[in-house]
Amino acid sequence: MTCDLDMVIDFQAHVFPETYIAEMKRVDGAVILEEPDPHSGMTYFYDKKLKCRINTATFQGRNIERRLEHMDRLGIDIHVLTIPAPGADRFEGDGAISMARVANDAIAAIARAHPNRFIGFFTLPTCSIKASLDEMERSVNELGLRGFGGFANLNSQALDREELFPIYERLAMYKLPVYIHPTAPLATEATGIDIMPTLIFGWAFDSTVAMTRLVYGRVLERFPEINFVVADVGGVLAFFAQRAINIYSGRTEEIRQRYGLQENPLDSFRRFYVDTADHPASTLRCVKDFFGADRMVLGTNYPYGSEEGCVLVKNSLKAIDGLGLDALEREKILGGNAARILGIGGA
Repeated sequence: MTCDLDMVIDFQAHVFPETYIAEMKRVDGAVILEEPDPHSGMTYFYDKKLKCRINTATFQGRNIERRLEHMDRLGIDIHVLTIPAPGADRFEGDGAISMARVANDAIAAIARAHPNRFIGFFTLPTCSIKASLDEMERSVNELGLRGFGGFANLNSQALDREELFPIYERLAMYKLPVYIHPTAPLATEATGIDIMPTLIFGWAFDSTVAMTRLVYGRVLERFPEINFVVADVGGVLAFFAQRAINIYSGRTEEIRQRYGLQENPLDSFRRFYVDTADHPASTLRCVKDFFGADRMVLGTNYPYGSEEGCVLVKNSLKAIDGLGLDALEREKILGGNAARILGIGGA
């Protein structure tokens, strides 16, 4: 795959393959698909352990020819395909392994059929580290997938726990990126009530916690070969940047000694990449102030939303237009940064 300087790459483009949903029903694990809501007509995933809905299901975007029509009409050259929540990490035992394999096979088939338009990321059955390593090997060497589509927590477990380090070591060896998308937050039970507070506020909180754990847990320091890309502008980190600065500056040596950090954590936070999905230009200005144009990538959350997912794509492109970027900054955010992360055309 060659890299055109004007290439537009959508880093947040999802798909729920029919085979994956069928396998979820067969496994009948911790997360199930509900019947459509009688009031809204929307379909949700229900988590039996958390006793609440954790995400909206969408079955738009499965028709690949229709998806390509949308991409062409809206000016999107490449979709980075990921399974949205729930991924295989949310399940246990053989069911998690089979769900990961089914998902990864389906995404790989799409990318294989249209290699210039789709790049696939794999999901992993993180209930088993060995099974995850085996599936990563298969995904990379047999299926040609190009990164790990993970979440802000993995089945309610934080991302900096030592048990996950063999996975990070293998990702670092292959120099593969990790895409972090929010999922049912660690604080879901405390948030309670309904899925709406979780989707609006809980996900952003959990993404921010995930980034903080990756920094203070020294995952970023220990695995500099991994590029972490965080969905939805990286939660609320950019908006709380000054508070983070104030807290750190008053106890620099304490934090450095307690966590063993070799670098200023504020510098580490700026090493994350963040996508632009679901936010207007006013929000993106704040994000750009903190992360800079070099660390932002286009994300749209396609195919969620109305007009078969096209409205959110239009909104995302409009938001970037509203930033008043110069030509180089615009090129970086729309595709240049993503091409570099993905190793497209030597970018």
